[in-house]
Amino acid sequence: MGALTVFPSYLKPVSMFFRKRRNQRLVGMIEKFWLENDRPANVLDIGGSLVFWLSIPEATRNKCNISLINLPGAYEGLPPNEESLRATVSLLTGDARDLSRFGDQSFDLVICNSVIEHVGSWLDMRKAANEARRVGRCGWIQVPAFEFPLEQHFLLPFVHWMADALQIRLLRRFHREFRGPLSDEMYMAVFHTRPLSRAQLKHLFPATDIRSEWLVFPKSHVATWQDTADA
Repeated sequence: MGALTVFPSYLKPVSMFFRKRRNQRLVGMIEKFWLENDRPANVLDIGGSLVFWLSIPEATRNKCNISLINLPGAYEGLPPNEESLRATVSLLTGDARDLSRFGDQSFDLVICNSVIEHVGSWLDMRKAANEARRVGRCGWIQVPAFEFPLEQHFLLPFVHWMADALQIRLLRRFHREFRGPLSDEMYMAVFHTRPLSRAQLKHLFPATDIRSEWLVFPKSHVATWQDTADA
């Protein structure tokens, strides 16, 4: 999608802490499937990263057949800790908005971690949400919360509450990645970073269970469903 890489490495341990705590529910879903079906869960991670799976206990990962699907180039230049997982997952190339290569409910579990908000316009998010619901019998979808005052990609307070043009002006003044002449990459980085409110996530994924992670304000929202036949 052409977005700038702006998340600083020194905050990654903090991110991993919240991720591990947030992912306890996902681990529970995988363990429950294993107990009820006595076989690995077929998992599709839409827009996923190998580093995400490092936050899942190895014993739980071993109870999944994991496929990642990403835009071209997503698997290049992986750090050693992620490279070690490459042999244990299927790395696919594709688009979250069009999963027509997969049949309806062809996966036991669909995961989408901090991806829906990066696919583009509301129409693009709707397409991605519909595809996730279609191919996954169960699902776990996480997004950063629009309600949280610190934008969690650019790490500037309140910037995501403002119009795109004002976001660009503020980012050019206060964010080192936005220094220099205006570029398509800058506009794409803003256009493809859309934290969602709880109500927006509920609208994209109706009849799902929505839970919020709090740090004074809602920090992230997670939508889950156990069986699309019941939704």
